[in-house]
Amino acid sequence: MSAAPPSPFTYALVGAGRVGTSVARLLQNRGNEPRAVSSRSKQSGERAASLLDVPIVDINELPSVDVVLIGTPEAAIAEVAGQLALDGGVAVHFAGAYGIGPLLPAIERGMWGCALHPVQACPDIPTAIERLPGSAWGVTCTWPAREWAHRFVSEEVGGTPIDVPEDARPVWHAAAVSTSNGIAALMAVGERLLAAVGIETPEKVLGPLARGTVDNAIAGGGGAATLTGPAIRGEVVTVERHLNGIRDLSPQLLSGYVLAAELILEAGTIDETTAGSIRRLLEGAR
Repeated sequence: MSAAPPSPFTYALVGAGRVGTSVARLLQNRGNEPRAVSSRSKQSGERAASLLDVPIVDINELPSVDVVLIGTPEAAIAEVAGQLALDGGVAVHFAGAYGIGPLLPAIERGMWGCALHPVQACPDIPTAIERLPGSAWGVTCTWPAREWAHRFVSEEVGGTPIDVPEDARPVWHAAAVSTSNGIAALMAVGERLLAAVGIETPEKVLGPLARGTVDNAIAGGGGAATLTGPAIRGEVVTVERHLNGIRDLSPQLLSGYVLAAELILEAGTIDETTAGSIRRLLEGAR
């Protein structure tokens, strides 16, 4: 393939997962033309076909299109790329931990390959359609496709393109997963602690705090720059009181508190003597 797809372009969706289907809808909203959906899942295929108002076809019967969106699970990307019977166009997948490697079967037949991963939590399609614009997207692609991929992200889906080297994709994805699940997991620990002292609907207590903490991190230069609390301030006695209180009331929750405190100490913002005292308390609570 020697030239970028036209604008607007035609496209098909293979694998109707949440992200792929949401991207397909965003593209349609921008005036691009969906032609077909192919999916092994009858339910998700029908959902996507209805949303886009296109037919469901077998992958071997895909119409000629400019772009193929691969919205399958990671393990199926290479298989789909090998089944695409197109001589040109662009193959796009959305998996975080993989670059263009799984797309090589399509690339070898002349297609451009793009791995475009949105750093966003997408629990369902309506939420994904709302959240994907404005999100960062990890871009890894065959060299001729880079300019097109950046335009795709910034203009077609309203995101921010970030170039990610092929061999850095696993760490890129690990950072996203650690942040998303880490926030949820630590909030779950706090909810269990409040529940242990009889607080009802603890998520309503901690939700605004979690939201404010993330906003502070975004505005204040990142998570490490905006850490707060007794561990980061070196308040050894307060940390000890926390540990003793949890041990007396709900010792099974100690591990979650200890993990959070250890992560805070990794920021290295307090002197090593104080940090050492807190680490010894944490070790004794294991």
